Amino acid sequence: MNIFIGGTGRCGTSILKEALALHPDAASLPFEYRFIIDPDGVADFYASSCASWSPYVMDARLRRLERFLRGLAYELPSNYILGELAQKLGYTPPQHHGWELAQWLPNFEQHVDRLMEQLTDFTFPARWPSAPPRQRNPQMRHCYKERGELAEVLGGFIKAVISDLLRETGKQFFVEDNTWNILFARELVDLLPDAKIVHIFRDPRDVIASFVRQRWCPPDLAQAAQWYDALMAHWFKVRPDLSAQSYREISLERLVYDPETVLHELCAFAEMPFDPAMLDIDLSHAHVGRWQCDFSSEEQETVQSILADWVERLGYA
Repeated sequence: MNIFIGGTGRCGTSILKEALALHPDAASLPFEYRFIIDPDGVADFYASSCASWSPYVMDARLRRLERFLRGLAYELPSNYILGELAQKLGYTPPQHHGWELAQWLPNFEQHVDRLMEQLTDFTFPARWPSAPPRQRNPQMRHCYKERGELAEVLGGFIKAVISDLLRETGKQFFVEDNTWNILFARELVDLLPDAKIVHIFRDPRDVIASFVRQRWCPPDLAQAAQWYDALMAHWFKVRPDLSAQSYREISLERLVYDPETVLHELCAFAEMPFDPAMLDIDLSHAHVGRWQCDFSSEEQETVQSILADWVERLGYA
């Protein structure tokens, strides 16, 4: 069973994953593994391939997908050294520096090999006008699959990767917290119909107070609030397409103040027996209400004016 935790970011996804991962039958990774919902990842490939198709476009998508997955699998020693040096000097390291999923996920590279074989109907010698330059003996891949077949192939890849991890760890459930899982909930359910999606949210103003301190978020208050507004608006467009058996929503504040009740509810939803070990999670660093201390009166008004609807809709008015 796969449990996908998601939200806007800075809303409690990591805390909730840590709690569920304390369950003796649950496995997880100590980082967001990226290969499903990142740009050029599995969900991106699936959604874009269902939306449009041409032989050239699919060849390019297959190249990007394979390059992305193999780049996550391992890192050349020279790239690792450059990444470490860049971080020490304050520069941006190479993409996915330090991930090396092949060290964490058993047989990951073999599963990538199998996926690319299944997605490639055949190859032939050809070069389309926008193909990458400097290719010797260029080859094109042909892929034309209906939506259901494509979902089966991609979902089978995810299942195989996670199943090997569960088999190696002797666990039954896999818990992960890629931040924006909720934005790809339709794709996740298409690929893994039995998946359980948990949306955790918190006071939008607290989210913004944390957003502006992250390197991957807008540092401007108004822009960060608009960013949050877009994320939640998209989730509320996705949510009606999901069945009640596919997703649950909880607030970080409820988890902090009544963890036992919330964790009982989530275990029942995920068909996972409750275990008191999950209550050992430290919830003291949730920073509930931090926006009141972090923002001046003028900043509070700015954020409130943009997010008033969400503050009310989520029950924080």
